[in-house]
Amino acid sequence: MTTGGNTAPTRRHELATRDPDVAHHAIARAYAEHQPCFAGSRRDFRFALRTVQAGPLGLDRIAHSMDARARTGPYPDFMTVHVLRGRFRFLDGDQELLAPAGTVARYPTRPSVLGWTDVVGTMIRLPHEQVATVAATRTDIAARDFRFLGLAPVSVGMAQAWARLSAFLHGMTVEGLEQPLVRASLADLAATTALAVFPNTSMTADYVPQPRRVAPAVVRRAREYLDEHAAEPVTLAQVAGACGVGPRGLQAAFRRHVGHSPLTYLRRVRLARAHRDLVAAEPGGDETVAAVARRWGWTNPGRFAAAYRETYGRAPGDTLRG
Repeated sequence: MTTGGNTAPTRRHELATRDPDVAHHAIARAYAEHQPCFAGSRRDFRFALRTVQAGPLGLDRIAHSMDARARTGPYPDFMTVHVLRGRFRFLDGDQELLAPAGTVARYPTRPSVLGWTDVVGTMIRLPHEQVATVAATRTDIAARDFRFLGLAPVSVGMAQAWARLSAFLHGMTVEGLEQPLVRASLADLAATTALAVFPNTSMTADYVPQPRRVAPAVVRRAREYLDEHAAEPVTLAQVAGACGVGPRGLQAAFRRHVGHSPLTYLRRVRLARAHRDLVAAEPGGDETVAAVARRWGWTNPGRFAAAYRETYGRAPGDTLRG
């Protein structure tokens, strides 16, 4: 079982042009139809766009040297920009947001007016439904009722957190993004962080009573499910659905009977599978620690090595060589 197109190859596209009209059509194809008005010298114009689509996660970098103002159609996905140079100006109904270099902003999800001045920025895109599903899992707010409420982060600290996440994601190699478990982990990280950074209805959700108690037999079924599907992208909602309970109830039951969450259990299973692969690797062969770590969903080699050493008492490289 896979979700969100996680098994499809990572798609990468790059365009560089000195023609503003070509740039206009490239932006329209990549994001939403818009009607731009340009200012400044067309002769010195420079535009570059790089897009990477890794399952549900989109990572883009855009550079546009002219000043422009455009009426845009709605952006169907959750999409943000980290402004590296220049500035953006968003007009969304009665909301106006100026985003100079060093700041982050969320793109409007309805027709709006967007202006920019000699910008370079990095974007993160996710399907709105994916963020809504994560919100529903964590708060019991219905996914259909979820929406974002503002364009700016809730605080300076949260804006900095999103900027760090953007730098981390854009620093990922295409090779790393090819791994389905890595894609799923990064998409979940982005969705979860978005819920903390940008104002949304999950922040104002009413108090939800404690979930009903779940029998130990359900926890056993959940563990069996996680063991069977450890090599695939798995979400808490999928595990709970397979066991016929709610996500919050399953989480509470795991903590009661196992001592940690279902996803912590899944990480431990994957670490054990990585250990198995390292032990089974042919000495002097082509297998590497980094490749094994990515295969089992670890995006950070240092964290993989630390977790491995804590569990097995030695470095993963020692196991591979041994």
